[in-house]
Amino acid sequence: MPNNTAGHQGFDGILGQRLPLRMLQRFLSSGSIPHALLFTGIEGIGKRTTARRFAMALHCNAQGATMTDAAHSASRPCGRCRNCRQIAEGHHPDAIEVTPRKGILRVDQIRDLLNVLAMKPFGMGRRVVMIAEAHTMNAEAGNALLKVLEEPPDSTILILTATQRTDLLPTIASRCRHIRFSPIGLDELAGLLETEHGLNAGQARTLARMADGSVTRALRLAQADWRQRRDWVLQASGLDRPYLAKARCATVCLTFAAHLAQRKDTVESDLELLKGWIRDLSVWPYRPDQVIHADRSELLKSARDHLSEGQLSGLWEALAQAQKSIASNGNLRLTLDVMALRMKAALAA
Repeated sequence: MPNNTAGHQGFDGILGQRLPLRMLQRFLSSGSIPHALLFTGIEGIGKRTTARRFAMALHCNAQGATMTDAAHSASRPCGRCRNCRQIAEGHHPDAIEVTPRKGILRVDQIRDLLNVLAMKPFGMGRRVVMIAEAHTMNAEAGNALLKVLEEPPDSTILILTATQRTDLLPTIASRCRHIRFSPIGLDELAGLLETEHGLNAGQARTLARMADGSVTRALRLAQADWRQRRDWVLQASGLDRPYLAKARCATVCLTFAAHLAQRKDTVESDLELLKGWIRDLSVWPYRPDQVIHADRSELLKSARDHLSEGQLSGLWEALAQAQKSIASNGNLRLTLDVMALRMKAALAA
């Protein structure tokens, strides 16, 4: 577990989540905490960081503060006491984190968790279980977890994170207090990229637009030479000159998919770049001042002249389906082959 939560006081450093944080601080000050919480929202907006910080707050013993000590609720977690540091480093026995294995939360992981929960917490405080990406649970795992939610163990709080509530079994979602996290605002995300990651103002703003409110996506793009990658993926996909791509044969399209599949570490960024380009093509006729790829405005204009709204919708759907399949641990090469052929069909429509 990353230890970037250590050293923070309270919930500072978590951007753009004023309402969720206010709700959590209210729980802390009242001492009345639901036995199960569900944090939903897109990746990279602070759900897991907030869950860890909340676990730290429940165990924080700075200045002798207790879980029901309202006077200290605003400053918890301190980030410095032994409990806070242990949770930040992933070593606290009463702060348990369960993450997907090869993209799936499996029933054996939940059964192992049930065995742990059958025992009493090690310390005097509440035990916190954080289940990341709960939407990746298979049916068996979901049914096993349901037993815990129906009969929650004493002194145990479960925090599930997921993309959206509807991705979970309704019986699970209905037993959790739902807290919705929002995409991070453009100005806040750009400021973070400038101050903490050394990007200049122009780069930071461009990447913040491309990331759609996700710190994870923004950093993923920032770590690569995104302009060079952007130009390659546009050319290889044919979306820089769709009037030529319409006549491309299936072999060329599948070659593009094969090249993407070889770049496993960056395929998610490549698909995000393509979606950003399609988004720009969609808004260009109406708000050219709002495009992400302003440095390619002439290419955008030329490409947009040869694409209809229906074609853009088909291209977007092909990419979105591919991303969904990859997130569900689908076969990467097959997924990209299908995506490339769907994009070809959309261009030919």
